[in-house]
Amino acid sequence: MNQQRPWFLTGADFARSHFAWLRSLQKPGSQKPLSDEVLRSLTFTGLELESADILLFSQAAAFLAFLACLSVAICIIAASLILQQNIDLWMLSVIIVCLVLVPFAVLNFCASYPRIYARVMRIRSLGDVPEILSYLVMYLKLVPNLENSVKFAATESKTALAADLRKLLWDMEIRVHHGIDEGLSAFSSYWGQWHEYLQRSLYLVKSSVCEHNEVSRAITLDRALEVSLDGTKEMMNKFVNALHQPTMILYSVGIMIPLSLMAMLPAAGLVGVHLSLLQVFLLYDVGIPLMVLLYMWKILLSRPAAFTPPRIPATHPDLRRISKRREATIAGSIAVGVSSPFIARYLLPSDMTGALVLVNMYIPLSLCVIWGVAGAVAWYCLRVYTPYKKIRDEIKTMEREYSDALYVLGKRLAEDRSPEESIQYTAKAIAGMRIAEVFNHTGYLLYTMNINLRDAFFHPEYGSLKYVSSDRIKAITRLIVEGMQKSQQAVSLSIIRIADHLRELQEVEEKIKDMLNELTSTLRATAMVFAPLIAGVTLSITSLIASILGSVEAQVSAVPEEASSLMPVSAAFSAQNIQPEWFVLVIGVYLIELVVVLTRFTNGITDGDDQALFMYQVGRTLVVSVVIFSLTVVCGQYVFSQMVPVV
Repeated sequence: MNQQRPWFLTGADFARSHFAWLRSLQKPGSQKPLSDEVLRSLTFTGLELESADILLFSQAAAFLAFLACLSVAICIIAASLILQQNIDLWMLSVIIVCLVLVPFAVLNFCASYPRIYARVMRIRSLGDVPEILSYLVMYLKLVPNLENSVKFAATESKTALAADLRKLLWDMEIRVHHGIDEGLSAFSSYWGQWHEYLQRSLYLVKSSVCEHNEVSRAITLDRALEVSLDGTKEMMNKFVNALHQPTMILYSVGIMIPLSLMAMLPAAGLVGVHLSLLQVFLLYDVGIPLMVLLYMWKILLSRPAAFTPPRIPATHPDLRRISKRREATIAGSIAVGVSSPFIARYLLPSDMTGALVLVNMYIPLSLCVIWGVAGAVAWYCLRVYTPYKKIRDEIKTMEREYSDALYVLGKRLAEDRSPEESIQYTAKAIAGMRIAEVFNHTGYLLYTMNINLRDAFFHPEYGSLKYVSSDRIKAITRLIVEGMQKSQQAVSLSIIRIADHLRELQEVEEKIKDMLNELTSTLRATAMVFAPLIAGVTLSITSLIASILGSVEAQVSAVPEEASSLMPVSAAFSAQNIQPEWFVLVIGVYLIELVVVLTRFTNGITDGDDQALFMYQVGRTLVVSVVIFSLTVVCGQYVFSQMVPVV
């Protein structure tokens, strides 16, 4: 399996190629040797870099960040000149601070990235413990050979912890470790620094091989698995408990406070704060989403990857008709087409947009832009990733059903039935289940093509598991096939034990899902319903406040100059230079960004790095959220427009 090259190595190569001139700015002998901690981090992560490479990349990244901030500052100044708005002292201070702090933050992040990356890899690797232990235990229940069980786990698992097992096997080949006992002891001692349950489980796994009684060996292996599962549950429980406070901060600072402050913007001029459209845009559509995104990323880095999501190859038959380029083109057309009324109002002559101006009095035309952007994103996500979601659900269903199928198969084999007959009997016994199709296909191949059991399951052209994208099902089936070649009677009892073990593993997965869902259900409901509802109502209240302040401003301007100094309010309600439709546009874009960020957060908490499920949920949530937002804005503005302001 080809793994994607880490971006840090790519960035270091880019810096060596294009920013070698930065080395000449460094003082001779200024480069310090790497500390032991950084050296251990580089070794653990596999980042083959020297101190000079890390320093050069950090400086190059900081320089590029400064250029990016400078470009944004120039664009802001240019936009202010075009909109004929002055750059106040507050805005100028923000620009200067960003020009200083952002490059400095990028420099420090890149310099410390190896340590951050190593920490993240360790945390996520500890979540791989149940899968690794399950493969070790299942193999040892069939064949009490410790070295072969380690090879099986290292081969079948695609996790980061399995990569360290493969390194262990290589160290044994080059005589770094003299035997599997010594190697596994070193492995458990190293990882035991962060996960004592792994160390205890591996100790039990090693001791099970020394058991001469079959029953005692099975009990020891079950205990090893139980220890690892209890450790995983406790680790996720600690993560959930530690997540409550960051989640509340994310919920309040990223959602509730910005939505509450929205209604206060029209009255900002009363206290001398004069906000322009550009400033509101930078605050709501750039600043707040960026802070929420960074904070969310920080939280997700500490999440253990308890269970790896299924990897669905692009060669799956249900994905062959998907064209991402075609769907992206259609999505772009939707965005432009739906947004055209708003664009036409500002591009066409005023005598041709009378109808649009009339419509804008009741339905803000800026909603067309929100509909266009949300519709384009939803179209692309749902059209491209709905098949992925369907395949993923089928895989999860098959994995749940597989334990029942194994139990039936093991019982049939224990009656000394042939594998062919047992597989066909299992297919009939579980008829109606999704996994039954695999057993039906396998039995058909065994009888019609007269092939062996391994080819019936794993032949690259016609094997029954060719399009089953479940590493767990394939690994267990491969283990069963190997066991049947040695002793059918022994493998029948082991299959029954494996079925029980799978059921326990699934129960742990469900308990962890329940713990995480309790935490993220509020954020899901907020992204889909509460945030658009609050934003729509707040925008309607904002329009009402704007009309009241505008009426007050009109009355103040009608007062003679000699009496205006006695008025308690001034005519400087300059915060209301923002037209209502533009304000709706800014808040609508903020809402779309909020939906994407919160969906990524909730998906990352419950499902890890499952990109297909994240994209599907974005498309689904965005449709509901924008519909609720639009209905609330239109209905709210109609209701509040009937209220006559009293001044």
